[in-house]
Amino acid sequence: MRALATVLTALHPFLLASMATSADDPDRALRYLLLLFISGLAHGLLWAITDFFVAHRLNPLTYELKRILFNTVWADDYRHFVDRPSGKVSSHVNDIRRHVQMLFDSAHYGFLPMIVSIPVYVVILLRTSPANAGVYLLFVVGACVVLAFSVRPVHRRQRHLTDTTAVNNGRVFDSYSNFVNVFSFRAQGKEITRNDDQIDGLITDDRSFSHSLSLYWAIASMLIRGLLWAAIIGFNWFMFDQGRISFTAMVIAITVLVDFTSQYWNVVHFIGEWVDKSAAYREGYTYLFPGRNVVAEHYKSSTANSAVDHLASDSKASDEMPNGSTKGLNVSGSEPRRLQSHLEFRNVSFAYPDQPDQLILDDVSLRVTKGEKIGVVGRSGEGKSTLIKLLLGFYAPTSGQILVDGEPVGPDTLARLQAYVPQDTSLFQETIEYNIGYGVDRLDHSTKKAATSTMIRDAAVKARIDEFITGLPSSYDTLVGERGIKLSLGQRQRIAIARAFLKDADLLVLDEATSALDSETESLIQASLVDLWDDKAAIIVAHRLATLNDVDRIVVIEHGQVAEMGTRDELLAQRGRFSELWNLQRSGMISF
Repeated sequence: MRALATVLTALHPFLLASMATSADDPDRALRYLLLLFISGLAHGLLWAITDFFVAHRLNPLTYELKRILFNTVWADDYRHFVDRPSGKVSSHVNDIRRHVQMLFDSAHYGFLPMIVSIPVYVVILLRTSPANAGVYLLFVVGACVVLAFSVRPVHRRQRHLTDTTAVNNGRVFDSYSNFVNVFSFRAQGKEITRNDDQIDGLITDDRSFSHSLSLYWAIASMLIRGLLWAAIIGFNWFMFDQGRISFTAMVIAITVLVDFTSQYWNVVHFIGEWVDKSAAYREGYTYLFPGRNVVAEHYKSSTANSAVDHLASDSKASDEMPNGSTKGLNVSGSEPRRLQSHLEFRNVSFAYPDQPDQLILDDVSLRVTKGEKIGVVGRSGEGKSTLIKLLLGFYAPTSGQILVDGEPVGPDTLARLQAYVPQDTSLFQETIEYNIGYGVDRLDHSTKKAATSTMIRDAAVKARIDEFITGLPSSYDTLVGERGIKLSLGQRQRIAIARAFLKDADLLVLDEATSALDSETESLIQASLVDLWDDKAAIIVAHRLATLNDVDRIVVIEHGQVAEMGTRDELLAQRGRFSELWNLQRSGMISF
C-alpha cells in the first residue's frame, strides 16, 4: 500500500504541469485539479492504513527480537557473563531493538518512496522529453556511486563511536551501582575524573564522526543543488529556447526536479540514518553473538516459546556439553533432580578457559552421601571457590566426572540439584517476597499463589527474619533497593537462607552462610540449618573453622588437591595442615 501511495504522489508533477498549461481549457484544467485532489486523498488514506498495519503487525516484531536477544543471552554459559561487563551487555540488548526500528523506518520512509518514484518520473519524462529522463537516470547512477564512497568513513567511525559509547554506558552503570564503595572511600572525585577522561574520548570520536557526516551531507548537497539543478534548468531552457521541447515538457521537468529534490533529501537523510543505525546494530550484535544468527536459531525450535523451553529442558545432551554451557539453569517450574544416594567428584580437574594450562583443581575425588555433611577448608586461592562453581554448574570439569547416584551428570542437573547460600548475597531490586521466592514457581492461580506466599513466610520464620520483615511498613512487599542495599549484609544473608529452606533440594551448598550474622543470630540459624540438612547432603565452605562443629567430615583443599580428609578430631590428632590452620585461627593470627 505504501508503494501505491507513493505512485500517486509521484504523478503530482505531471498533474500540476498539465493543469498549469491548460489555462485556455477550463474543463481540462478542472479534470487535472480533481485528479490531483483525488490522488492526494487516496495517498493519505493508503498511508494511514499502512501506518496502522505497521503499528499492529510490524513494530511488535522488534519487541519480539528483543525477547529473543534477552533469552539468548541467558542461554549463554557462565563464562560469557564473567568476561563481559553487564552494563555493556544490557546496553546493547536494549539498543538493538531501537536500531532495528530505525533501520525499518529508513527503508520504509526513505528508500521505498524513491525506488517507487523514479520509474514513475522516468515514464512521465519519456512521454514529454526522453532527454530529460536520461539526465535523471544518469544523475541517479552517479549520485549512488559518489554517495556510496563518501558514506564509508561515516560507517567506520560510527561503529567505533558505538563501541566507545557502550563502554562508557557500562562504566556509568558500574559507577552508580557501586555507590557504597564510592561513598565509603569518598571517591566521587575519582569517579568524575575517570568519567571525564572517557567523555573527552567520546567527544573526540563524536567530532570525527560528525565531520565525516558533515562532509557526506556537503557532497550530497553539491550533487543535487550544484549539479542536477544546474543541469535540468539550463538544459531545459536551452531545449525550450531552441524549440526542441514544449513549454509543458519544460514545466514537467522542473516540477519533477522540485519533487525529486524532496525525495532525494529524504534518501540522503535516511542513508545517514541507515549507516548510523546499521553500524550501531552490527557493533552491538557482533559483540553479543559473534558469528551467530540467533533469530534463525530461535525459529528453528519446535514451539513459539522454544527458547524458554530449551532453558528448562533437562536433556542428557545438554548436560554433557563439554563447554560448560549452563543452558537449562533451573527455570521456575522445572522439576528438580533428586539425590537418592550420593554425589561424587571422581578424578575431577579444572582449568579456567582463559588459562587452560593452569589447573585450579587437580585430580580431586570426593564423595558425599545423602544425609552427610562435609566441610571444605583451605587458604584463599587453593580451589575452594572453584569447587563451589563446579557444584553450582557454572562450569563443567576439564577432565574427570561428577556423578549423582553413580550416573555422570552435567552442569544443568547440578544446578537443579542444589540450594545455594552465598557469603555475599545480592538481591533483585524487587520485594522481599519476590527475592525469597525467586527459586520456586509462582503460579497465577490464586489458591496456589496464596499457598506459596505462606511457604515463603514459613521459610522466613525458619531463617529468623520474619519478625524483622513484618516490622517493616510494607512487610513482605518492601522493596529491597538495588542489589538489596536497603538491607544489612546479615539480613540479605538470612533471605538467602530462607530461599534454601523454601527450595526442595537434596544438596545444600553453603559458602560461609552465617559469616555476616551476630553470635546470637548465628546460633539460632545454625540450629535451623541442622533441621534443614537433616536428610540432605550438605557441602559447607568454611572460613571460620569453628562453624564446622556439626559436620561429619572435613576436607582440606591445598594447591587444588585434597590434602587431608576426616573428622575434626581425626584431623587435629594428625597434627597436619588442618591442625596448623586450627591453631593459627584460634590464636587470632589468620582468617581465611
